[in-house]
Amino acid sequence: MSVDRSRNRKLLVSVFGAQEAREAVLGGGRIIDSEDPRSALGNIKPRQIMAISDAVLNYGRDGEIQLSTNIGEDQLLFDRSPGGEAIEKSPYEIAGKAAQAAIGVACAMGTRVHPSNLVKVGVDGMDVRLVVEVLDEVVRTLNRTEQFCHSQVMSVLFAQDMEAWDERKRTDWVRKELVGLREFHPARWKYGEPDDLDGAEKPDVIELEHTEYSIGTLRGRDGTVLFHDAAQASLGALIQHGVLPRSVNDSRVALVGLFEHEKYFPQVTAGMKRTTKEVIKAMVDATAEAGADAIMLDTRIQTKVARIGSVDTASDGLVDLNRFDFNAAGAPRRGILTLDELRYFVDYCHYRDLEANVAGSVQSYQAQQLWVQIPELDQISTRGAASAVRREPGAGAASGNADTRRDRVITRNLVRGLVPPEQGGVLNVPMAMRDNPEALRDVRRLIDRLGEARSKHGWPPLESFFVDRAGNAEPIPSA
Repeated sequence: MSVDRSRNRKLLVSVFGAQEAREAVLGGGRIIDSEDPRSALGNIKPRQIMAISDAVLNYGRDGEIQLSTNIGEDQLLFDRSPGGEAIEKSPYEIAGKAAQAAIGVACAMGTRVHPSNLVKVGVDGMDVRLVVEVLDEVVRTLNRTEQFCHSQVMSVLFAQDMEAWDERKRTDWVRKELVGLREFHPARWKYGEPDDLDGAEKPDVIELEHTEYSIGTLRGRDGTVLFHDAAQASLGALIQHGVLPRSVNDSRVALVGLFEHEKYFPQVTAGMKRTTKEVIKAMVDATAEAGADAIMLDTRIQTKVARIGSVDTASDGLVDLNRFDFNAAGAPRRGILTLDELRYFVDYCHYRDLEANVAGSVQSYQAQQLWVQIPELDQISTRGAASAVRREPGAGAASGNADTRRDRVITRNLVRGLVPPEQGGVLNVPMAMRDNPEALRDVRRLIDRLGEARSKHGWPPLESFFVDRAGNAEPIPSA
């Protein structure tokens, strides 16, 4: 199948190892991104990046594959405040360490696969002045080198819906997974000095000692589960295993929250609870001012766990399948940005001479609509929608790992569901929608709409599948 050369749209797939990189390439990913899946922008060891680079070099078939990786969300900060904001030890710390990290990951990716790799820079929890300073230092540093001067710099900023987060952060399924990812801080920062989150009556406070939140979720450095029953999870054991610092005298913790836009982008309207065009403009302007090449609009790990993604399929112009996409707790998927806001993001990026990347738990049924509805969209990023529950061959269905972000693995069948249509992308729909008559009706409506668009543009015919948690695909029969 020939690739439509009139477009240069790319799917970025975040992988954690060599086999995942091979799966991503075989599935049609054109940017293979090294990332630890345990956070929104998880740092990864340089040797792991090198192994991924070697795998891509071995499996690259047409020379059009780039590499990318990130330098994390916190930029190796000296410290963070109780709420998670960046605290500098000196005026140069954040920008300097970010630039050092950028050279390190650029060196690990090398230039054998592609001379122009992507370095992603997470700039959450910083005011706009610091965002520009950090990005500018990374850009100038890479441009100054001989070997990596062709590298591209992509800022990563985060869309959010504070009201949706406030609602879902109180549910047990969200709280337990975030505890497992250690996205919390002690409710008491110093011994005997309670902060404003302290107190059992506060809904954001979680008790770890002898409770269900510690069972089967908290893991040690080697990945093994620390506690199998509540009795094991004493305060002493939590401290001994490094879950809590030695400075605490109780095991109450509070989840790390989201950062309010108005605090870090003072030019936006006060009291804004969700990301809007005004916020998007501020983010893009800061990225362009720093001289970066691209911007990724992602969602933070807290939002991902709460199943609040970047794409609101209930908005005009999209078939709304979010409302049928339930998890085991019966919570439907929710979205933040409307189609109109996403289109504005792409258009304004191009106006400021930047490439636009949409991330944030993008699903196949969302991606295939975005590729059609926003033809100018440069990139979509994926991890969750391209990953399946791991199964050990020959060990039976019961041998699978937990269905969590950290345990799932990239699978080529699922990668194909997010590839642009001109490159042979398919439509993957959760298997549960097969048995829901109302959902099935909208699935067929989406298939018809996508099929018409593909025929109009001369793209390959649409293939559509129901997929299960293990990535097994079943063709969706015609009506």
